[in-house]
Amino acid sequence: MPFFGHSLAFFSNSDALLERGLDYTGRTHEIYAIKVWRQKLYIITAPEDVAAAFRNNTSLNFDGHLNELLVNFGFKGEALRLAWYEAKPGESCYLPDDLITPRQKSLNRLTEEVYRQQLLPGEKMDIMCRVFINALDHTLQWNRLDFCTLRHDGDKKQVSLRALCRHTMVDAATRSMFGSHLHAIEPEIVRHMLEFNEFVWMIFFRYPDFLGSPAAAPRWKITKVLETFINIPEKPRSIGASVVHQNHSRCPRDRRNRSAQQGIRSLTDLLGVRTHVSYLRCTLTHYRANSNEYNISFWVLSHLLFEDTLLELVRAETEAAWSSGTLDVKYLCANSPNLDAIFCEALRLNGGAMVSRKVLAPTTISGRVLQPGHSIIIPSRQLHKNEDVWGADVNDFDAFRFAKKKSLARHSSYRPFGGGVTYCPGRVLAKEEVFGFVAIILHRYNIKLAQPGGCQKKQTFPRLDDSTPALGITGPVKSMDVVIEMSVTKPVG
Repeated sequence: MPFFGHSLAFFSNSDALLERGLDYTGRTHEIYAIKVWRQKLYIITAPEDVAAAFRNNTSLNFDGHLNELLVNFGFKGEALRLAWYEAKPGESCYLPDDLITPRQKSLNRLTEEVYRQQLLPGEKMDIMCRVFINALDHTLQWNRLDFCTLRHDGDKKQVSLRALCRHTMVDAATRSMFGSHLHAIEPEIVRHMLEFNEFVWMIFFRYPDFLGSPAAAPRWKITKVLETFINIPEKPRSIGASVVHQNHSRCPRDRRNRSAQQGIRSLTDLLGVRTHVSYLRCTLTHYRANSNEYNISFWVLSHLLFEDTLLELVRAETEAAWSSGTLDVKYLCANSPNLDAIFCEALRLNGGAMVSRKVLAPTTISGRVLQPGHSIIIPSRQLHKNEDVWGADVNDFDAFRFAKKKSLARHSSYRPFGGGVTYCPGRVLAKEEVFGFVAIILHRYNIKLAQPGGCQKKQTFPRLDDSTPALGITGPVKSMDVVIEMSVTKPVG
């Protein structure tokens, strides 16, 4: 369409548009382009082209895309310039011999580094995971399930699986990063985050303000909560993630015993950039990842509930992780081959992330010259449903697909966590958190598909909501929830 290009089709059903593009090229998976508002997007879906794009960090660059995201999230003018500014010796914002940022990284680079250090396997990630699991253990108590209970009949409850996954996982993520502080500031913080997650794609894909963005109100509320949190006077805190520690030293230039987040605080103070923006970037990135976790938890549990054999297999192998009386997450993730295969297959079928890069210079991939000023998009769903890679049953859920052929998890056409410089640093943590959630549910409760309202009609498996652009794991159509019946497991002996 003139002016609009493919914009209306993209925002109304992006997946259908990308599939039409594949059909237009005879499903050869050659590169094609669409136009969304004023920008051209090159769509890359062939495994070898995807691998080439991820290897190219020079002419295909994430910084340009990140800069656009910062603008969409409210950065502009001098603040935007300072976010990328690298301090030089002699300037007031230069911190010589600094332990946090010895290379004098820009605020954006420092924020990325702090976030990466927190999420990569190691002591910091383990602490964060432990707080997350403890929060799950607290929320998943029988008498605390009102937020998802549809019907309570004696020792049984009918529960919304969607509400169970969404609320529990976001609540645990909030507590793993901020302890109970955000809940104290705003008791409805989980609801605001869920509302934001629902529509955050509009911000990332520059959905026009004049069309109305439901993400604006919850984003503003979350920002105000973070500003309040940042301005709380210094006090000892018990917080899982060191990325948000705020035990500030008295002097911003005192580099002894400073946390990584103190480095961000000092640098933002010296640059004159509002500190909450750094917190906002870290926090919203994490919550965006957490929406992936509650969606993948929903799909994994749905497949278990709709197939009794799978449910019992996974229950048996996850129960072994409770041998000491408490959940051993490391053992769980290393010794749950059936859950792992189901997890990978659920990621394949429901992953809807679109990796983006800005084209900085003419770039040739498979004989096509990509022009600077435009962007590339690598849509994971079109990678994960490539018939040449996955076979004729590409659209079917095969619980043992990845168990039968372990090399599939390393295939270039399997990208649930992105790739290249933006390969998700939290992928190990996400797996531990999802596996922990499933293990606690199966250990604590007997679960099965309910008969809502007492009707005899069986529930149908929920359909993927592919109508809007996705930033990660896509959830179900809102009208297709799964209702489960839960009862407390009887102790042995």
